[in-house]
Amino acid sequence: MGTLAILYDAAVAFVILAASRAVKFAGQATARPALGDALWAAALAAGAALAELAGGPAGRAAASAVVLAVLVTVWIGAAIWRVFTVEVGRLAFDGMAQSRAFREPAEVDWVRDWTLAFYRDHPGFALLPLPAIGWLAVPFLPLQVQGPARIAVVAALVVWLAMTSARTRASCWLGCALAAALAPAAPTPPPQWWHLATVLALLPAGRLLRRCGLLRGSIAGDCLLPRPWPAPPRTRSPAATAWQARPPRRSPYAGALPGHDVLLITLESVGRDHLARFTPDGARTPFLDALYAHAVVSPRHVAPSPLTTNAHVLLAHGRYRADGESQVHRLNAAGYRTAYLTSARTSYYGLGDILAGAGYRTLVDRSRLGGHITDRELPEAGADALLADLPAGRAPLFLHVHTTDTHVPYRVRDPRFRRRGDGRRDRFLDALEEADDNLRRLHETLMERGVLRDPLIVVTADHGESFGHLGYHFHATAVTAEQTLVPLAIAHPALPAAQISWSSHLDVLPTILDLTGVAAAPSHGESLFHLDRPQRLALWGGHPMRRSTSCYGLIDGERKLMIDLVTERCFASDWEDRSPRPLHGPERRHAAQSATTALRRLGLD
Repeated sequence: MGTLAILYDAAVAFVILAASRAVKFAGQATARPALGDALWAAALAAGAALAELAGGPAGRAAASAVVLAVLVTVWIGAAIWRVFTVEVGRLAFDGMAQSRAFREPAEVDWVRDWTLAFYRDHPGFALLPLPAIGWLAVPFLPLQVQGPARIAVVAALVVWLAMTSARTRASCWLGCALAAALAPAAPTPPPQWWHLATVLALLPAGRLLRRCGLLRGSIAGDCLLPRPWPAPPRTRSPAATAWQARPPRRSPYAGALPGHDVLLITLESVGRDHLARFTPDGARTPFLDALYAHAVVSPRHVAPSPLTTNAHVLLAHGRYRADGESQVHRLNAAGYRTAYLTSARTSYYGLGDILAGAGYRTLVDRSRLGGHITDRELPEAGADALLADLPAGRAPLFLHVHTTDTHVPYRVRDPRFRRRGDGRRDRFLDALEEADDNLRRLHETLMERGVLRDPLIVVTADHGESFGHLGYHFHATAVTAEQTLVPLAIAHPALPAAQISWSSHLDVLPTILDLTGVAAAPSHGESLFHLDRPQRLALWGGHPMRRSTSCYGLIDGERKLMIDLVTERCFASDWEDRSPRPLHGPERRHAAQSATTALRRLGLD
């Protein structure tokens, strides 16, 4: 294989990568190809050449399979980003395989269906694999037809570019021009010394590029490699101790509800502004409204990480990480029966391990309830299971209930609640209104069946859900207000109705333990009845499909910072994301370093 053939392959690979990038980040600054795209294209072409030198046709076939796998990952990743604004990674395929193993294809089929819908709406992008497959097949053709075949591949790419929005990318056309110029001469055999020179030059060059991080910054590298974070400052921050967990202080309401049952409800994916009491076109929730009327409420309650598993850690431990004794352990030690009830399968995505580590002694989930339970059947079936599984006696009960039907694809079980259209937000609001009715029925059933007696009721959500604000969708994709601001109401007749200025998931269990008179474990939060709590929170998007997060931020006072490593954006705003201001230059570097320092101090990077 000659030098011109490698250059031709690199040019074609660059066009495919650059076009995929243009589709993935349409309308954003990051749609422009980066240096990393050219380097990855060269690496793919040179890797295939080296494989052919080392192993002949078999080596070339293996290398082509690897190249095709990289391009398919990029192709699928571009569609998933456009639909869900989340980057794919190995964890995504692990999760799908795990779901299939549990015979729950409905849990992942919505990902497949909505991604296929994107390809149907973008037929040009759906056809991109065809010229890529043709390009990879060229070296296996007879030598005399490889030249025309290479020209045919370039022609296919030109036709494809002319049919898609990527035609506005001059770099794609330049890549096609280079490939067209090289196509006729590419099959020319190299001189004898070329093989050794190629090996000696490319191996150290590739190693150097990888060590310097230059193979990142491309659509392929960012799919396959962890994204580099901004470097924190070299000097130790004087506020480093602010991120240490401490024993919470006793509040003026400490011990106001000793020995009382506690019902903690977390709604799945419900943001604060999804409720009609906060947004005029939001969901109508009579049960939640009745609680809010006589509750301690927080209009700015923050879920620091918009991912269900992370939210459970934040709630159960009152800390950013599950390290050491949880607040649930303290309830166990104080004589409480601790139980968790959900219609989800807790073995999915490791939630069961989190609950076990947190110390819940009774677990009632979909597996325990027969495998086909939904939120609609949870009141009766859940009450029966709790009565059968809870330890005998009249020790107080701490019960955490987590609903699931407001998770995508937003299931509505009762036809009476299908009141809106079939749009994504319409379906979500219908599911939320049904979830409110399910909570009413669940509360009534638990009280009537004697599972709970005169309980302290705490209602919140694990996180919110995005519907396009600032360009984000779903959850665990960004730390926007849509995903991090959630409802919070704490209700009991012994507590006066009141409004506190702000709170977070880190404060929920410390507040419950404070009210029940149980000494809390060291926490990053404390009782909400302390009005002098510092307004400082670390935010991170979690890592639903990757090993590390790609969007994170910091709340400090009234200012909020958000850093998105995928779109390379950095914003400063208030908690509500009103009038977000892009940061540039030294201000951007300082903001990114502050947030990076906080997350690294907490071990969240």
